[in-house]
Amino acid sequence: MAIAIWHEGPLLLGLGPTHQVSLFVSIVVGTLTVVPDRATQQQGCFHLALFAAYLVLAFTP
Repeated sequence: MAIAIWHEGPLLLGLGPTHQVSLFVSIVVGTLTVVPDRATQQQGCFHLALFAAYLVLAFTP
């Protein structure tokens, strides 16, 4: 990202719309898990479900 400051043109991460949504949801869920001092078992299961959804979307055309 630092190199993009000196180069002309936009910074492209190479993520499609599906992966962008997955990244955003992961960041939101991660933040909601870290803000309290402790993670619950339900939050851990939700993280695993997000990871499973990511794997399915990554290998399905």
